Amino acid sequence: MRGYEVYKRVLNLLGYINNDDSVTSDSALYNRAIYAINQILLDLKQNEIESMNDTINIPKAHAEALIYGVAMLLALVGGDGERNRLFTNIYNSKRSAALSEVDTVLDAMPNVDGGAI
Repeated sequence: MRGYEVYKRVLNLLGYINNDDSVTSDSALYNRAIYAINQILLDLKQNEIESMNDTINIPKAHAEALIYGVAMLLALVGGDGERNRLFTNIYNSKRSAALSEVDTVLDAMPNVDGGAI
């Protein structure tokens, strides 16, 4: 996935896509979006991007959290409190799931010294 794809999905969630499915040409929003993408990537313990054309190689759970996190930040900056609350709740649950992935759980007995009772 590229940064621009994240941007486009976020704009769709926020309702900022034009009627003809084209992306709005607001340069200030575009600049805030790349900053927001990098903030959420850092929060998810991933590498930042330099441009919207850069590839973001992250697991699917992280990608879902990234999209809702960016939507959360852009809604906050845009003054849309209701959408910000909604996307904050979604982001927090997706972030928690993405950061709590456990590959393997080992079974282990505690080290107990045998002794007299």
